[in-house]
Amino acid sequence: MLVEPRTRLALGALGAACFVSVTSENLPVALLPQLASGLDAGDSAIGLLMTGYALVVAVSVVPLVALTARWDRRTTALVTLGMIVVSNLVLAVAPNYGVAVAARLVAAAGHGVFWSVVASMAGRLLGPGQSGRATAVVFAGNSVAFLFGLSASSWLGAALGWRIAVLTVAAVAAVTALVIRLTVGPMPAMASALHGRFAHRSLLPVNVTTLLVVTGHFAAFTYITAIIARYVHLTGSSTSLLLLAHGTAGLLGLLLIGRHIDGHPRATALVTTGGLAVCMLALLVVPGPLAAGAAIVAWAGPAAGIGVVLQAAVLRVAKSRPDLASAVYIVAFQIGIASGAALGGLGLDHGVLAPAVIIAATGGLASAMVVRRSAAFARSG
Repeated sequence: MLVEPRTRLALGALGAACFVSVTSENLPVALLPQLASGLDAGDSAIGLLMTGYALVVAVSVVPLVALTARWDRRTTALVTLGMIVVSNLVLAVAPNYGVAVAARLVAAAGHGVFWSVVASMAGRLLGPGQSGRATAVVFAGNSVAFLFGLSASSWLGAALGWRIAVLTVAAVAAVTALVIRLTVGPMPAMASALHGRFAHRSLLPVNVTTLLVVTGHFAAFTYITAIIARYVHLTGSSTSLLLLAHGTAGLLGLLLIGRHIDGHPRATALVTTGGLAVCMLALLVVPGPLAAGAAIVAWAGPAAGIGVVLQAAVLRVAKSRPDLASAVYIVAFQIGIASGAALGGLGLDHGVLAPAVIIAATGGLASAMVVRRSAAFARSG
């Protein structure tokens, strides 16, 4: 399919918006020691900047998506990006921890709304039957954020100070919003999305799959550096190299999934869910640091596809009201992140990592079973 240059630029801008959203969300991870020192707060308090963010997203996304249902989709994206700009400008000048918390809440309130519209916007740019491909293209920004965004933020924080790093994220968000304004045409809310009853029984298996696979993935991924140290016996800069290989594999996996998701939605979903289980089982049963390192790198492939296959399923099932359906899915995703991190941390608190890996393998297998039986992952007629 031939894509016009302006459409390519528009898709790239939406991908950049995904990049800046994920980078901004995870700034406390990248800048933890600098934020703790600069705000005179403990590491656990800085960690709460992440927990509180997730809770605000989970609680606010459905009512806010309903509130903005009649807005032009481009306007919605621009407003939420503006919230990221304001949030990081305030954070950059925050004199204390309380102001930092308030700054984070601003971006959190817009986070779920942004993610509820960005995939459908990309789908409308490419046209019918291309929603999976469009989602993969813009969601590449997620992978790039984890590959480069967080490491670049961490480097800036160490070299120039955390306030400069935060201001840089605000500047990138502002430039991205400008490019979207110039390249994406008006996208009025679809009339079918404004009327009628929102009830899609087929969304239930999608959200169940989301809870299972995301809980499993984040039970292990939250503690990936500890897993690398335990199973691969790498620490320090060597860990960074393995994480770079992990991120690169994620980009390749996303590319492959994006090319096949519209034609083979169930197969790509099974590769994502079952692939997570296979990689985790390999960590548990195949001995040696080399095999463990290979499993961790391979893990990035299915992990990169989680958001794409799930969001594409939402768009296939809820054609009449994709934004609200995406909002409900985002709630399930956020609950999965929080649950997975908490469950994986229970084992870590007792000095063992195997339970986190077992939970991840179980989540992958269970979600694959749901995918195998659900019509939500079948190809549209």
